[in-house]
Amino acid sequence: MKRLLFILMLAAALPVYGQFPEGAVEAAGITDTMAMRAEAYRTAMRSAGNYRYGVYIYTRRSIDDYGREPVKLAARLAVLGFTDVYLGCEAALGDGDLTRLRWQKAFIEAAHKWGMAVWALRLSSGRLYVGNEKLYEDCKSVIDYNYSVKKSQRFDGVSADLEPHIFKAGFIDRPKELKLAWSNNYFPGGDNDLLLERTVEVMKIAKKELEPLKLSQAMGFFFQPRVDSGLLTHGGASEFLQYCDYLVVMAYNYRKERIWEMAKPLIVDAGEKPASISVCVKTSLGTHGDEGPVTSLQPHGWGNLLPTMRYLVEQGSAHKSFRGVDVFEFQGFEIIWEERVPQSKTK
Repeated sequence: MKRLLFILMLAAALPVYGQFPEGAVEAAGITDTMAMRAEAYRTAMRSAGNYRYGVYIYTRRSIDDYGREPVKLAARLAVLGFTDVYLGCEAALGDGDLTRLRWQKAFIEAAHKWGMAVWALRLSSGRLYVGNEKLYEDCKSVIDYNYSVKKSQRFDGVSADLEPHIFKAGFIDRPKELKLAWSNNYFPGGDNDLLLERTVEVMKIAKKELEPLKLSQAMGFFFQPRVDSGLLTHGGASEFLQYCDYLVVMAYNYRKERIWEMAKPLIVDAGEKPASISVCVKTSLGTHGDEGPVTSLQPHGWGNLLPTMRYLVEQGSAHKSFRGVDVFEFQGFEIIWEERVPQSKTK
């Protein structure tokens, strides 16, 4: 009798693979423990409503980790319940790397098979602040790619990551032609304000160039409070949402209450525009501008990540503008999921 009871308890603890997208578990090559964690993650994400959940995928990270297995990577994302993928595509589109291009087509096709939308990560260069040439080049690269492949391999939209606050005086990648410099001085008409004004202008032009593709933009959490207080005239969520379909607020911290505190001003400013603000948490270490474990959920493990996600969804569900929760980025998330010892890499 005791043996029968043990078998029944063990069976109850094992994952029910039918709850996952068809064929995804087998293609993902995961352990039973990972499958159980994936189902717990999916349940946490679905707990308060039908929201979107995105994840960032980069070259020199997950794309290289799965260099020969694009379908396996897509399957792992599907098992976890991600709905959106922000895909680094500079090598495939910008550099014309045919190996990367084949990988990209296979990955997007598999992601679409399991119901995920795939966004091209473009519009992030400092050259966008000194002219429109790079802007048109980035938009055209996505459009030309989409025309060259079958429908199942096309991008669903473009995810911009134009961060004016990194272009400080002396920043190594700051264009020499750029006369403006980000600083700690905030006032209407100052350099910070003008850099944000240009960022909005880039989104306006890109939206027109990319239609009918969707456009999103990553946002620093600290713009909105300064707009609200009058220190900036540009950079608010409602202004960007005139041209972007939604925004991703970078709210990086290991404490769930602080993450929500960072994201909430944008969610409030977006008002009644439905599903327009996604909260992005950090699971990565060793990235450019890294501030260590204070900003990342990774060192704090699965036991902290799961309740954090659940908390953010519960808080967000009270707001019409809340879209969901995104993860920066998958390589770091996967380390938590598998409970491996992290090895720091650079983006």
